[in-house]
Amino acid sequence: MPRSPFLPSAALAGTTTLPAQPTRSYNSPETAQFRTRTASSLAAAQLIPYDSLSPQLRERVRAVVNKPTLVTHAQPDEFRAVPKTYEALLERPDRVSLAYQRLGVECTPITDRGNGRFGWSDNQGSDVVWYTIATGPTARVWFAEGQVRAGALLPLIPVKVVVVLRHDYLDEDTSKPRIKHQVDVFAHSDSRAAGIVTRLFGGTTDRVAEQASEQLLMFFSLISHHLAEHPEKAEKLLAPPRTTAR
Repeated sequence: MPRSPFLPSAALAGTTTLPAQPTRSYNSPETAQFRTRTASSLAAAQLIPYDSLSPQLRERVRAVVNKPTLVTHAQPDEFRAVPKTYEALLERPDRVSLAYQRLGVECTPITDRGNGRFGWSDNQGSDVVWYTIATGPTARVWFAEGQVRAGALLPLIPVKVVVVLRHDYLDEDTSKPRIKHQVDVFAHSDSRAAGIVTRLFGGTTDRVAEQASEQLLMFFSLISHHLAEHPEKAEKLLAPPRTTAR
């Protein structure tokens, strides 16, 4: 079941609207230590509307996509759900995480950092913040950055990640159409950090990254489907976290 939704999104001023059809060409990045390049990842890169981003954000995103340390793709996942619910959950990953916890499912806590930003952290110094930088009728792009510690004795590793989530609605004439979504992830870290990851995971790095991407799809699809089958639970599961009175 879902453990970590991103890696592993204003209200935000940098959020823009994705074009209906991609119009941007994609230059292949230089060969990295490890990467799984796919036709899907190349197509996903074309959906990023660089011209609509602020100059500072544009350069940060372009640096990740053009020179990634790792690129991975999760195979399309299909499930039945209510489109409005699914789209609302994409906007509030913190509520998704909380819903899983209320169902008794172990899930990494996600916090609302304000202004459309969400975060994850642990007691080893890891801290990652992400936010939506572009949305469209069938796609969404997140940008994440922060630092992670892969083990207690390992140094913190700085990371930047661009996530492109694409989704299609099938059987739209029904109240619960089939939703088909897929995700492509572009991650960048410095060469020293890449070397540490290589020594840790060796030839399994690509598969570990692919599994993390698959978990991201499950993070949204499982709860969307559950709420479609049990709409009476939505209000309780998606309610804001309780605040402790002082």
